[in-house]
Amino acid sequence: MNMQKPKISVIIPVYNAEKYLKRCLDSVINQTFKDIEIILVDDGSKDQSGRICDELQVIDKRIKVIHQSNSGPGFARNNALKMATGEYISFVDSDDYIESDMYEKIYKAIKNEDADTCIFGYHKVRDGKIFYTRTNAISGTFKGREALTHIFLNVLGTEPSYPDDYRILWQSSCLSLYSLDLIQKHNVAFPSEGELAKFGEDFLFDLDYFIHASNVTIVNEPFYYYCENPNSINTSFKEGWFLTIVNLYRELRHRVRNYLKDEDFLEKAEERLRRTFLAGARNCIMHISAFFSYKDGRGHIMDICNNPVIREVLQVYPWKKNPFKYRLFNYCLDKKRIWLLYLLGKLKK
Repeated sequence: MNMQKPKISVIIPVYNAEKYLKRCLDSVINQTFKDIEIILVDDGSKDQSGRICDELQVIDKRIKVIHQSNSGPGFARNNALKMATGEYISFVDSDDYIESDMYEKIYKAIKNEDADTCIFGYHKVRDGKIFYTRTNAISGTFKGREALTHIFLNVLGTEPSYPDDYRILWQSSCLSLYSLDLIQKHNVAFPSEGELAKFGEDFLFDLDYFIHASNVTIVNEPFYYYCENPNSINTSFKEGWFLTIVNLYRELRHRVRNYLKDEDFLEKAEERLRRTFLAGARNCIMHISAFFSYKDGRGHIMDICNNPVIREVLQVYPWKKNPFKYRLFNYCLDKKRIWLLYLLGKLKK
């Protein structure tokens, strides 16, 4: 009997995903790279997802199944991490799927560079068609201090004059191959309780992980297929979304201040977090503009403009250095130009 540990543990939280689960699991099971274990966490599904997981476990011995009461994706991933035995960890969401040679290519890249982490790109899929593709704006391998300045800082955001809000794709833990050794050594975990376990859990996990990653390689290929579905944030209004973004920003800032003692480096990190926070405010306004008339939405936008954290960030962040499209938005936010913010959100959406 082969007791050798697998090279990669693939963790897939599953909740009421029977409509998409087979597509997801087929893409993982049929990888050209076979040396993997697949940990499925049935998070209290009320449909046939749990049964599908159990049936596949019988067919493919690489599959392990955990059944738990509904506790959210963060708790599900943490639960699976306790069971994982692979050298590296990959996260896949049950309504998404991956390129057939993804693990073959990223494992080769990580070994060629003797790296602890690999970052890659993605496609967005709507109604079965790719409508958006994104890769990272930088490539190569970054070691030691370079990993801190080129990876960790860019995970937080970008400098004021940079043309885009993101240089590295941080918004999903599904876009990296992580070292299990680093995760265990530094007790890196997803938040599993409260509002931040439902929004921002990937960002918090990445912040805690990448502060310790000392050799990171980037493969600029879009291996991951992120699929919009009827329950996505783009198809329903999320009450209180902005206040959650405020609380996420506060938590990120708190953790960054705990990690970084160099004052100059800390200021750069906080400046990038402020830009990312303002991007979150912009996305909320786009969201409001998509679901409300101006009459019904203006109060929501005014609440964002009047929020004390927004006022504080706009005072200290050098938003006048931003590219024009972001500078215009921040100007309207600063001056509380509600109707123009609504219009900009409508046009952008």
